[in-house]
Amino acid sequence: MTPQDAHVPSDQRGWLAADGTRDETSPLPDAWVMAASDATPLGQAIEAFIALDAPPDEERDAAVRSLRVRGGIGASVSEVPRRLDRFPNLTELSLGAGVDPTIVSSMTDGAIPDTVTTLEVWTGGAPTRWPRGMVLPSVRRLQTDGPTTFTAQTFPNLEHAHLAPTKTSFEALLALPRLAALQLRTVPHPAPEIFEKIAHLPLVDLGLLGGRKITDLAGIELVPGLRRLRLQSLPVLTSIAALEGLEHLEELLILYCSRIEDIETVTRIPSLGRFDAYGCTGIGLEALESFLDEHSAHRTHRRPEASTA
Repeated sequence: MTPQDAHVPSDQRGWLAADGTRDETSPLPDAWVMAASDATPLGQAIEAFIALDAPPDEERDAAVRSLRVRGGIGASVSEVPRRLDRFPNLTELSLGAGVDPTIVSSMTDGAIPDTVTTLEVWTGGAPTRWPRGMVLPSVRRLQTDGPTTFTAQTFPNLEHAHLAPTKTSFEALLALPRLAALQLRTVPHPAPEIFEKIAHLPLVDLGLLGGRKITDLAGIELVPGLRRLRLQSLPVLTSIAALEGLEHLEELLILYCSRIEDIETVTRIPSLGRFDAYGCTGIGLEALESFLDEHSAHRTHRRPEASTA
């Protein structure tokens, strides 16, 4: 094993051979590698590495459903590999971590195979801009970690988006008729304006994941189909009383929102089947002991608050 390989988990070392076995004695390449896995969804254990200059193998390549493209140790991804079309059954593609933002702005038609329905682009928070005129009609799920700009024509059939929108891409999201799940890494408008703008979408899953514009949830009843809601890193959120207006809310997750003054509202949502809160010291969770026993999957998140009472 080389010193470089010592920093790589044992189940991610070596090369994927044509017969499906892995040769752990060979060092990983310094150039880009493709970490292939036939497990879904993205984020599960990586099966093996395939070097970009490795010869194609029809049987092996046909088995690949999920693919992560990333640099070798210490390297970043600076262009989309030109050989992705050798994986005829590829449905999930993740670029990064540490993607150079120009990988998106310089992308051309055909760079992303038509088979890909789930697309992730990880830039370390750097902004990206999709080329005007580029169309990816097969992509149903898009996730990024930095501000991203695109038009409605770029992802016309998007159903699930997890991103930090710019003004342009937020307007694009509002024009997507199939968008059912929306996770906003930064919330661009205060309430009730944000809910007025998304009210026409067929949303069942919503995440408000950051920003200082949300002080309450007034108007959230305008999105009556919501079944899952995530509130995260909203430092000025003080009231969640409006949640009583959601008749179909089944799951509620609150993370790092420590100024909520009416947390008991959760006990008055009759449809709520699961409620969890983490990093919310001081909002009164200790008074909801019996409710949490019935609705929370994890009780340990209450201990830090209880110890400071």
